[in-house]
Amino acid sequence: MGLLSSLWDTIKPKREIVPVELTPDNFQPSIQNSPVPVLVDFYSNTCMPCRQMAKTVTKFATDFQGRVRVGAFNTANDTQGKILVPLKVRAVPTLVMFNKGKPVETFVGLTGYLKLAEALEKIEKGG
Repeated sequence: MGLLSSLWDTIKPKREIVPVELTPDNFQPSIQNSPVPVLVDFYSNTCMPCRQMAKTVTKFATDFQGRVRVGAFNTANDTQGKILVPLKVRAVPTLVMFNKGKPVETFVGLTGYLKLAEALEKIEKGG
């Protein structure tokens, strides 16, 4: 029974992790209080590449659950620029990886899954 149980644990499908919707009000607490790195997907509802990027971000969140937190920030919600201006988000999709509350890596445009994984591993290794 133990062998079958451990085999099932390795092949069973993971529960899909959907990014947390971030707003100007919950953005800073979500980033500052995280014990693990945070990836934020800055997007627009009218952006077709953003929709494609969302699939990659969801897969990344699912595959690396427990090692990273993932959020999504609709740029239309930041009309005063409190979040977008300091982070220099000028295009969508833009992904920003935070560690200990600070931005450490920014990706503009469609970004591959492996680039995201490499960025996370770099942070985990202390780089």
